[in-house]
Amino acid sequence: MPFWRKDTPEEIRAREAQEAAIKALESGDIPPIARNRLEHERKHGNGFFTSDLSCREFLLLKEAGLQTLGQVMGTAFFRVRFGGTTNFNFNRSTREFTDLTAVQTNSRRAAINRMKREAELLGASGVVGVRITQRGHSWAGGLSEFTAIGTAIKIPGRPENQPPFSSSLNGQEFWQLHQAGYQPRAVVFGVCSYYIFTDQATRAMLYTWLGGNNTNNQEVNLYTQGFYSARELASSRMLTAMRQCQADGVIGVDFDPDIEVIEYEVNNREHQDLLCNFTMLGTAISKAKPGLKSPPPLMCLNLATR
Repeated sequence: MPFWRKDTPEEIRAREAQEAAIKALESGDIPPIARNRLEHERKHGNGFFTSDLSCREFLLLKEAGLQTLGQVMGTAFFRVRFGGTTNFNFNRSTREFTDLTAVQTNSRRAAINRMKREAELLGASGVVGVRITQRGHSWAGGLSEFTAIGTAIKIPGRPENQPPFSSSLNGQEFWQLHQAGYQPRAVVFGVCSYYIFTDQATRAMLYTWLGGNNTNNQEVNLYTQGFYSARELASSRMLTAMRQCQADGVIGVDFDPDIEVIEYEVNNREHQDLLCNFTMLGTAISKAKPGLKSPPPLMCLNLATR
C-alpha cells in the first residue's frame, strides 16, 4: 500500500471498533458489539429467544414459572501448552507446574465471567446448562479456545440487585433442585497441571514397552502417586471456590483428566514423561432463602413409545 494512501472511513471505523473491543476485554468486560446487541434485546426485545434447552427442559422451566431469556456465551483464547518435544532446560522432577495451572484456571474463569456478564445485561437471574469446552486450532500451535455457554433464565421474586448465578445442571435437573428448595450459587472448578518425571526405577519397570523383556505385572507407583496428587489439588481448589461463594456443597461434579506424553532425548536416548491436566467442575448449591416461593409439584409422564 502506498504510504500516501489514507484510510477510508470504513477502515477507520473498523480499526476503532477493534481497539474498543480489545480495551473492553482487557478490562474484563465483553466487546461493545455484544454489549450493544444484548442491551437492545433487553430494551426492545419482542419476546423471541434462543436456547439449547430440550423441549422437556423448556416446558418444565415454563411450568415452574421461570422465564427463558436467551442463550449466553463467553469466550477466551489462551496459549496453553507445555510444548511437545523438548531438550529439558529445566530441573526434571515430579511436581505441579503452577504457571500452567494458573493459565488453565484464568482461561476458564474469563470465559465464565464473560458469559455471566451477558446474562447480567439481559437482566437474568442466572444461567443453567452451562458447558465449558476447550479446543485447539491447527492454525496456531498451543492456542486453545475456551468457551462457556448456557441459557439465561429469570426467576420471579428473586431480588434484582443480586448477580446472576451459574449452574452446570441441565434444565430438568435445575427444576428438580428448585422444587426441593435449593438454589445454585455458581459453577465451581479446580485445575491442576502436574508433571510426572519418569525416573530410572520406573523406566526399568516399563522396559518391556521399549523392546525389553521385563514382563512383570506390577503397579507403577510413581504414576499412581502423581495422579493422586493432581486430583487432590484440583479437588481442594474446587472446594475452596465452593466456600468462597458460601455454598453448602457441590453437585454434578465432572472429573476430566487429560494426559499428554512429553518426549525428549538425553544422551541420544529417547525418554517419556507425563503431563497431567486435571479439571474438576460442578455446581455449588445452598438451601433457598426463606420467602422465595417454590412452584407447586408437577407430575411428568414419559409418553414415548417403547
